[in-house]
Amino acid sequence: MNRKIIVNSDKDNLLLVKNLCEIVYMESDGRKTKTYCCEGKEYLIKKCLTQVEEKLPEEKFFKIHKSFIINVDYLHGINVNAEKSVLLHNGIEIKIAHRKYKEFLEFVKNKFDFW
Repeated sequence: MNRKIIVNSDKDNLLLVKNLCEIVYMESDGRKTKTYCCEGKEYLIKKCLTQVEEKLPEEKFFKIHKSFIINVDYLHGINVNAEKSVLLHNGIEIKIAHRKYKEFLEFVKNKFDFW
């Protein structure tokens, strides 16, 4: 079963229903959350990132930074240099918080097969 959320499309003044599997990542924007989808569009959720995080399935989403949650289904790589970051769909790069790095690597190792 694919879960869905309601997001705001400010440009069209609409409330839209989106599948969680379409979300690439989310970014904190004060008391709201910007939601970036695989089709390249940005939507707004009128809840803070922490409230949104509580409702997301833990097996698909990971909070890599206090301001960012990613959908690991769109993870293309992990930059392991000094500026640790994730590489996502469409060339998006987001820094991983230092304190989250080891936990994130463990999460990824448990989710994916390593060769």
